[in-house]
Amino acid sequence: KAQSTRKRSKITITMAAEVTSSTNPPTSSSTYEADERIAARHAVTLADEKWRTLCTQHASTFVAAERRSVSIQKALQELLIEIEQETKPSVKRVGRALDPNYSTSSAEGNDDEGGEGEEDGDGPIQPASALLADLAEKHRLRRRTLMQHSSLLELLELPSLMDACVRSSLYEDALSIAGFANTLERRHLLENSSGSGQQQQSDTKDGKKQTNEDPQHNKKGDVVAGVVSEIRRREADLRRMLIHRLRQDVTMPQCLEVVTALRRLNGVELERRNNSKSTISIGTAAAADHDLEGVHAAMEMRLQVDFLEARDAWLEGGVTKIGSAQAVAVAASSDKGSSSTSAQAEQILDGIERYRTRCFEIVTQFLAIFRGSFAPSTASSSSNNHHDHSFSLLSMWTARRIQTFLTTLSSNIVTHVNDTATLRDALDSASFFASSMGRVGADFQPLLAPIFEPRLTEMIVGHWTDGLNGMMETLKACRDAGVAGPLFGTETSSSKDGNGGSGYVDDGVEIIQSSRTPAPPRKLLALPPLARFLNAYLGGLNELRRCLLPGAFPAIRSAQGKLVADAKMALQANERSVLTPGLRGEAVRLREVASKMKSEFNNSLEPYMIGCLEVALGSVDYAMEEAKAAALTAEKARIAAEKVKAEKEAIEKAKTEAEALEKAEEEALEKAETEALEKAETEALKKETAERIENDAVSQGADQNEDSAVDNSTEPTQTETDLFDDGDDMYGSD
Repeated sequence: KAQSTRKRSKITITMAAEVTSSTNPPTSSSTYEADERIAARHAVTLADEKWRTLCTQHASTFVAAERRSVSIQKALQELLIEIEQETKPSVKRVGRALDPNYSTSSAEGNDDEGGEGEEDGDGPIQPASALLADLAEKHRLRRRTLMQHSSLLELLELPSLMDACVRSSLYEDALSIAGFANTLERRHLLENSSGSGQQQQSDTKDGKKQTNEDPQHNKKGDVVAGVVSEIRRREADLRRMLIHRLRQDVTMPQCLEVVTALRRLNGVELERRNNSKSTISIGTAAAADHDLEGVHAAMEMRLQVDFLEARDAWLEGGVTKIGSAQAVAVAASSDKGSSSTSAQAEQILDGIERYRTRCFEIVTQFLAIFRGSFAPSTASSSSNNHHDHSFSLLSMWTARRIQTFLTTLSSNIVTHVNDTATLRDALDSASFFASSMGRVGADFQPLLAPIFEPRLTEMIVGHWTDGLNGMMETLKACRDAGVAGPLFGTETSSSKDGNGGSGYVDDGVEIIQSSRTPAPPRKLLALPPLARFLNAYLGGLNELRRCLLPGAFPAIRSAQGKLVADAKMALQANERSVLTPGLRGEAVRLREVASKMKSEFNNSLEPYMIGCLEVALGSVDYAMEEAKAAALTAEKARIAAEKVKAEKEAIEKAKTEAEALEKAEEEALEKAETEALEKAETEALKKETAERIENDAVSQGADQNEDSAVDNSTEPTQTETDLFDDGDDMYGSD
């Protein structure tokens, strides 16, 4: 009826849940239920692993209990068979001796049957009085044994009692029983063996009596030997139980109690060895040389090894591996709103803290327990050697555990740590762990830098690489689409200052001096890809504010140089691509922005990136000096540019003036040459004219002389004035 009621209520709840889920939209409750199911599944897996671990740990106990039960059953069966074999012939023999008819018939039938009684194993028939006396003696011995029944029962129950003490953690009582087993062995086994050895050396005359008494001694020795053997087995169980106790979380007093019990157990073993030595020295002529001191040192060393192995298992069991079922269950049982990254970071920090506390506790316990066992005041050199061995053993264990911790920490940091805040927390925890181990001489802080510095560099370079890839993808997308709009931005009015919008050359020095942070170039607002690349670069440098490791500075500077080189190559490749003939779309604007981005990167962005890197690395004075040097260099460059421009203008002006002067000189020279030519022509013409006139005059004079000589008588003589008048008329036509 209860089951049917629960089924109906379950069906009702299921139907109500279905109605609610159909009417209401899905909320976070489904996610919460899914998380609960996952947590339950992981809890079941964790319980299964724990159950298997417990079975593995206690497998030896289960096997020992099963073997013990089988051996007890076998011993009881053997005891019953032995009792039957011992009592049946005696009863039969006594019955034959008391029966008068059996004696007469046996006497008559000896000749016919040929000794049938001897064939049956009964032997010759003794008189009844002798048999009764023998039985009375045995009965007396058994009555004495029955009177000591309680003591014998206690003796036989010693193994069970020791087993109960071991299971109840009563170590003192169990060790007392083990010591009593040594006493039993010394009194009833070793003394009997020594006595039998002496008796064999003496001249024995009563051999028959000796042969009769030897079985009794052997039986007594067998019983005591069996009890001692069982107690020895319980000693092995006690040792395993004590070592298993060290595999658990024990305090310093409990640990000291367990180690003291193990030392007492070693003392019991040494006492047994000493008893064997004394027996051998008595029973044999050649005494065996047993170095008990060396055996004790070996036992102490073995105890130290067992202690470190057991505590090492406890240390391994307390540290949860990230990604295991236990870690997933812990993460699922934590806050639902926390991300997996934060949960893994918490697991890393918790693992470091647990490792620290447990390692330091183990080392402290070892030094507190085993340092006093070999005091420096001992005069023997062997003790000093053992003391050195104990410290070397602890040193080897500590070095191995630290190496294991560093290996695990390195893999966890590379896999699960993705931000510098978690990296800084892990570094603080690991440094505190190293400083804590430094109190016992195991400081490993120098070994932490090779683990954290490369990871810090990888995080910063990851931000830079993402920014560079984003810029390259933007340039490629705009180049393929032939669109230049996303590559241009709006430049603010404050960028159009006398400094050309840099903000890093003139005003940058004042900003560095006031806020120790360089101001970004405002020109980059007109170039969004470069601005986003710079934002990614500054985002990577901001990670250094949370975790700054000086050992990573060279690697970061090298990565920054490689980043600048890759960015320059990307801009050059983009410029070559847009200069390719046949580019579609806004080819002119794409070429213009490619050239502008390249020049702005070289002139403004690269110096700014170098200054920001130095400020982020803590080199503020260096950054200020670099900024001042950059400002001075820019000013010198500006003055040099103006000077070069003035020189160029002067050269151009001088060249123009020289050209004008040369032209004027050429024109003057040409004019002078023309004038000279004209003058020469005029003079030549005048000279020619004069010569012609003179020649004409001479020729005319001669003609006239001739004419005058001929016509002297007829024509009157012309005057000089008439001659000139005729000449004027003659040349006037010219």
